[in-house]
Amino acid sequence: MPTHRRHRHHHHRRQRLKSRERNFLAAIGSMIVIVTLSTALAEPRWFSLHGGGCKKDGEVANHLGISEFFYMFGKFQDGATTDKGNILAKENIYYYGSGTTHKLLDCVTLQAVKVIKAIIALCFMGILCSLFAFILDLLGPNARLLKFIRRHGVLNIITVFLCVTVSGFCYWVAVMVEDLQKRTKIHKGSKVSVKFDVSFYLMAGAGAMSVITVACNLLCIRWYITNGSRRSRHRDTRLLDDYDGPDIPLPIPSPPHSQEGSSTAGTNIPPPPAYEP
Repeated sequence: MPTHRRHRHHHHRRQRLKSRERNFLAAIGSMIVIVTLSTALAEPRWFSLHGGGCKKDGEVANHLGISEFFYMFGKFQDGATTDKGNILAKENIYYYGSGTTHKLLDCVTLQAVKVIKAIIALCFMGILCSLFAFILDLLGPNARLLKFIRRHGVLNIITVFLCVTVSGFCYWVAVMVEDLQKRTKIHKGSKVSVKFDVSFYLMAGAGAMSVITVACNLLCIRWYITNGSRRSRHRDTRLLDDYDGPDIPLPIPSPPHSQEGSSTAGTNIPPPPAYEP
């Protein structure tokens, strides 16, 4: 019976420690980051185009996304159009999908395609980091390494850096696409502009949410330290209140002796004054 009681006490103590390591606010923040990044990948509006010669499947494209670049076997063709042997214009064609039906004409360069594929990879890495952070915040493992990663928001910090890197890559792609649109615009006097669209701001919002999640983890560490010191002081105060002092009897001084064989200290005591009625 005492063994069963100790086992049950150990189980309850382990459950309390595990519940203390859980951070539901940070878990909610990681889930929001996952949903936001996934929506940004699925949304077809990363860049807004105006005044250029970009065409998608034969129609003028007013926006450019990255969903067309998910295909592993997409190919880029840097060719030229000819009319009776005379070169009219140089074309930048990117074929996406299984065949050659779907294509982007004068929308991206080969270098832009490589950077966009890097953006896709970084977004998926951010989703995976946020997913692992969500699992750690939800389960609250007590292993030392996992506890350090969760408490300090290491995975969320990595997600922040990934989002910042994606923002820089998006700016790089925008510069390359704008340069291509200026070279392929239909009318010489038309104004070309390439701006960030919905998906870019969703990705930036995911990075901001990751920063908030890191703050939740760091504030939780401060709560652990403050609450732990408060509990320690309370425990010490309670122990001092329960302490009644030692049970050792104190020595009682013996009265002085009045006989002749008493000690010298007893004989040196002056006599009391005479009684006067």
